[in-house]
Amino acid sequence: AARSGLFTKEEALDSFALTLATYDMRAGRNWKPLIDTTNDPVSINRAPQAWRSWSREEDYYQEGQLIWLDADTLIREKSGGKKSLDDFAKLFFGQHDGDWAPVTYTFDDVVKALNTVQPYDWAGFLHARVDQVTPHAPLDGFTRGGYRLTYVEEEGPYFKALEAERKATNLLFSIGLTIGEGGAITEVLWDSPAFNQGLTNGTKIVAVNGEAYESDALKRAITDAKSAGKPIEFLVTAGGHYRTVQLDYRGGLRYPKLDRITGVDDRLGAIIAAK
Repeated sequence: AARSGLFTKEEALDSFALTLATYDMRAGRNWKPLIDTTNDPVSINRAPQAWRSWSREEDYYQEGQLIWLDADTLIREKSGGKKSLDDFAKLFFGQHDGDWAPVTYTFDDVVKALNTVQPYDWAGFLHARVDQVTPHAPLDGFTRGGYRLTYVEEEGPYFKALEAERKATNLLFSIGLTIGEGGAITEVLWDSPAFNQGLTNGTKIVAVNGEAYESDALKRAITDAKSAGKPIEFLVTAGGHYRTVQLDYRGGLRYPKLDRITGVDDRLGAIIAAK
């Protein structure tokens, strides 16, 4: 989208930050390698999941994006800016220009094409990120690209637009919840403050600190809890039963953002520049 001019640079950076933060906080990374998520369309049959941060889902799509970004910045760094992933794409996908017949390939073919563009241990690079259990999402593409993942208390325009489009309030990076229309919880992050108080998908938030639930009121309560010295109180209902939940969280609102690293080439900016 950025390369075609549909996204500004800032929108693209915010999109990357959200993707990176989402997959970096996947608790399922501690037991399930990325390669196993390619089985999810069959094993899960694309049904809704209650604990997708633990079970993972088709993570190979967007985490694959992060891996190839990692490869792109590495190629640019090691070639002194003379080569990029564009050269790999031209070599690998442009084998028979004008021929529409399918061309099969193997893992070794991918490694060979990468080595033709820039010699490196690409087999080890890919195996480490695809086949092995990794507690964190691929971060090197961003740090090598000139940016680091941080968290801020105010959501930017991209994040606000995404919430408006999805009609949801994303608080995964603070209390560990996504809340849909009418206060219905649509996602709970594994081992988050909300998870540890027994909140689950389908539970509805009726009130926060004694006031009827509203998205902005909940955000204010999270901010106020930093200095209030007392937990956030939720009145929730599920299955016709009501209960009160005390959420002792003092970390404030957290939204992912990419910050520029001083002294490192803006390789990420070069990659997403409009063509």
